[in-house]
Amino acid sequence: MKKIVLAFFISSFYAAQTFETVPLVQNGSNDKRIVIAVLGDGFTTAQQSSFVSSAQSTVNYLFSKSPYTEYKNYFNAYAVKVVSTDSGVKHPGTATDVTEPVIPVSNPNNYLGSSFDFGVHRCIYSNTTNKVGQVLAANIPDYDITYVLGNSTEYGGCGGTYAFASLNGSANEIVVHELGHSFGKLADEYWFAGSGESANKTQTSDPATIKWKNWVGTNGVGVYAYAESPSWFRPHQSCEMRYLNQQFCSVCKEAIIEKIHSLVSPVDSYTPANTSTVNANANVTFTVNEILPIPNTLVNSWKLNGTLLSSTSNSLTVSPSQLNVGNNTLLFSVNDNNPSLKVNNHSTLHFTNVTWTLNKSTSLKVTEVKAEERRYSIYPNPSNGEFFIKGKQDFSGNTRVELYDNSGKLIRGKYELKDHSTLWVDIKNLPAGAYLVNVYENNGMIISQKIIKE
Repeated sequence: MKKIVLAFFISSFYAAQTFETVPLVQNGSNDKRIVIAVLGDGFTTAQQSSFVSSAQSTVNYLFSKSPYTEYKNYFNAYAVKVVSTDSGVKHPGTATDVTEPVIPVSNPNNYLGSSFDFGVHRCIYSNTTNKVGQVLAANIPDYDITYVLGNSTEYGGCGGTYAFASLNGSANEIVVHELGHSFGKLADEYWFAGSGESANKTQTSDPATIKWKNWVGTNGVGVYAYAESPSWFRPHQSCEMRYLNQQFCSVCKEAIIEKIHSLVSPVDSYTPANTSTVNANANVTFTVNEILPIPNTLVNSWKLNGTLLSSTSNSLTVSPSQLNVGNNTLLFSVNDNNPSLKVNNHSTLHFTNVTWTLNKSTSLKVTEVKAEERRYSIYPNPSNGEFFIKGKQDFSGNTRVELYDNSGKLIRGKYELKDHSTLWVDIKNLPAGAYLVNVYENNGMIISQKIIKE
């Protein structure tokens, strides 16, 4: 679902060859899924079926690992049959961590330039990663995740802008680990790489304030120093980011889930969609087709003209008597309540709304229906003075924010549209407690969420 800058796409398209693309996992349209692209390097024309088989194996294995297992429905995957002139991965024999040549020195003419000995022997990468970008742009420009399988059974792999792995018996595990870097933005835990803070690496040692404080004491999560740099800390002793053939620890699993949430909405489609007209004297059924985690951890809610309804399903039938003459607003909201998340007030950090505007006309005996899906994030929550409402889409100029206390009293507050997609709300003068924040656009409610003032 990645959006590519048009100029880059056009220039790259003409710079790279198009290759056959084979679907490996298909769960829906690419614009509603996270797209995995698996590229082969060092596979000749005669070896392409072997590459596709290896690509399928790595993808299948990836989805056997939590949290990818639970979110498999959120992904599509493809193999791009990149054809090389020669078979194999380059080996210059220049690594200093081993006595070279560990394997014979070789320089096959592979298309993407994959090679061992990037710093250490086992690190497979390429000096021509621009070719990877060109192949992606020309063949599968809407990718979100990519990795390259090099045609060698020698142990190896590396992360970076793109992940690389060999066909060694540990290839499946190497792919999972390297995608922890390139997709999850996770740090290595088996050694200190000096790359700064990440979700699973920090210089904070206090269990009460460390970024994974909500997990400390659960599932083996603690505060463990790196042996090479004792002022830096990791959360676990046996995570996938420390040893192969492990599971992701709770902290790393949470980071990957949050990455998934940042990329794709749980809403696949909805009806009625866009603009339609229905009989004003008949019931109308509204349905949201969701992309379900396995097991389903989505939480749904419906509000009609600001009133919370009892239904928590993905479908709701509204009778004519429930609608006022004139404009009505039906708001569906969904967030993910996965127990693998211990993010404070996660329900406001990633949520998706579908809003239907219903204009009931008794004279024409029809109700006009307009629908729109939008994604939002409210942060920080809790807040001690201000918070922001960030939309994936722009707000209109006619936007209004209302705050209500627990008694339902409207609270006067200050808010401002900071940019086209960000609202700033000032609550520093309010007493501590829970507040309802409602956002209206053109007098129709588009957000209704709880905010905590500390």
